[in-house]
Amino acid sequence: MTRNSIARLAGFSAGAAMVLGFAAPVAAQSVAELQAQIAALMAQLSAMSGGASASSAITSDLTVGSTGSQVVALQNSLVSGGYLMMPAGVAPGYFGALTKTAVAKWQAAVGLPATGYFGPLSRAKFTGSVAGTTTGGTTTGGTVSGTITTPGVEGTLTVTSAPVSNSTLYEGEDMVTVLGFKAEADLSDIAIQRVKIDLGTTNTLYRDILSKIYLVDDAGKTLASADLNNSTVVRNGSNEYELTMTGFSSVVAKDATRNYMIKADVQDTIDSGDLTSYTITLADNGVRGIDGAGIDLYSPALDTDVTKSVTFASSLTDSASLTVSANSSNPSSREIVAASGSSDNEADKVVLMVFDVRAEKDAIKVTDLQNFVITKSASATAGATASTSYLYVGNGTGGQLLASAALTASDADFTDIDYTIPAGTTRTFTLAVDVRSANAVQATFDASFTGNTTNVVAENSLGDTINSVSGSADANNLLVRNVGPVFSLISAPTVTYTDPAGYAGATSSAKATFKVRMQAVGSDVEFGSVSSTTYPIAGWGSAAAARSFVIYLNGSASNPSVASSTTVTLDTSKVSTVSGLDSYRLAENNEVDLTIEYVLFSKTTLGVDVTAGAYAFGLERINWLTTTTGRVASTFMSGETAWRTPSVTLP
Repeated sequence: MTRNSIARLAGFSAGAAMVLGFAAPVAAQSVAELQAQIAALMAQLSAMSGGASASSAITSDLTVGSTGSQVVALQNSLVSGGYLMMPAGVAPGYFGALTKTAVAKWQAAVGLPATGYFGPLSRAKFTGSVAGTTTGGTTTGGTVSGTITTPGVEGTLTVTSAPVSNSTLYEGEDMVTVLGFKAEADLSDIAIQRVKIDLGTTNTLYRDILSKIYLVDDAGKTLASADLNNSTVVRNGSNEYELTMTGFSSVVAKDATRNYMIKADVQDTIDSGDLTSYTITLADNGVRGIDGAGIDLYSPALDTDVTKSVTFASSLTDSASLTVSANSSNPSSREIVAASGSSDNEADKVVLMVFDVRAEKDAIKVTDLQNFVITKSASATAGATASTSYLYVGNGTGGQLLASAALTASDADFTDIDYTIPAGTTRTFTLAVDVRSANAVQATFDASFTGNTTNVVAENSLGDTINSVSGSADANNLLVRNVGPVFSLISAPTVTYTDPAGYAGATSSAKATFKVRMQAVGSDVEFGSVSSTTYPIAGWGSAAAARSFVIYLNGSASNPSVASSTTVTLDTSKVSTVSGLDSYRLAENNEVDLTIEYVLFSKTTLGVDVTAGAYAFGLERINWLTTTTGRVASTFMSGETAWRTPSVTLP
């Protein structure tokens, strides 16, 4: 050191001493003493300023024997944190045994290996106190996750793509994933401490589309974030715009992997010309980690190794849509007897159709559901009509009644219902009608609804009209008269293998079992036994024209020439016999349960094996009569899978 340098140092020391309120005998001091006193003064000045600028200036590894202002900054923070007490007369600035012990105490307290060596992991943790500052294209995060448990061990880092489900992002979305990568640590724990993101060769993505970038670990913790602007995004030598995120430490355990997601906030408004696809990648060597030996590791080698193409679209609100579909509980074809009211010809709130409406991308308020087409097909003498219609929320008429309306030209219109369906949610609705003027001649009602912007009037959360409506729903036939039986299944039909005895030569057989409830409404009802010969009261499989059972071979209706038998079991105390007709009479307002069994043998009536295949059986016709209707066949169950057994293989 020159004399002039010593003089300048002495002058600084004297001036600083005066500022701090004490005088020092400058002339008698050695150069070493002057340097020590200057270091002490720097530490005191740092303490007066809060120490933040000093702590943020530690950029070197520090260990026993290190000297200088960075050691002073470290010691100053250790003193203020209660980890170090400087002995009287000992100036800061030298990293000795006391400082090493203090560093080890601090490392243990913050979850780092207590080695006493102030290296990269300690610097990352230390600089967390000034986290969140942004300078020159680098954004610091300050989050520390995990500790290195393999000190002194060298490792390798491999970075590959992690799956990302998002392919389209919308205006105004926050923290949506745009890129994912998987970091694998081999041989040593590795602390990920820097991620560099390539945003392409134009400034459109960071200036006009995205507003903020986040780095999030697989525990959902945000490690770092950065506003996107000309200060945080810089252009590299290849004319690519890059964002560098540092100031955090996230440890990947030895021989393990962790997934990290790059998330982004999308600007609320994007010019329509910019709504297209963009590619976001990790830059060359975009991920930097430090192994247990303190060695920097980089991956992936190329910016094409981890990449994602993302399409940006107008806001979810603008692209909101509704879809109409039939609900799985939409009633199957069925018969009802309308026998209420003073004239015994009415039925109130009969369910015609159950359907769903789904809202996508935004909460949607449905104001009108209109043009439900309700039709009646029958002979001119069928009297039943549908009068008032009802719209309920939910499956059936037990839910919220939204609206009711008189039928006009077979159309039902429900207006001003103002019902909101949350985004991504399906709501179920029920269409019901009042039936009037039913008579003994069966009438068939049907209903349909088409989802379009004419029939569905709705608006998004901003009050704008929804222009995307699709789908449809259709009812199954509702058959109505004012007198007759009501049939229902007590349980699902079954089929089993049975003993083939009873038919010569049969090696196997299948027995279909149907449990059916019959209720007589509006009149007594008569039906035949299996031995009845009077058509059409007979017909439990005896005559082709009145056959009750349909055989399905490999899924198709077949009815081959087969050998079969039928039995009907019932509680005879609930019915009376009809003299001379070998049939039963069920009194009005009574019900009886029937167990109907149909057996198919593996030999045909010609004594040959039935065609090999899967056989199922449907109960598709029940013959009956009343004094009002005469002889009638209920066939509403024809083709309905609910009235069909599972399959068995024959022969």
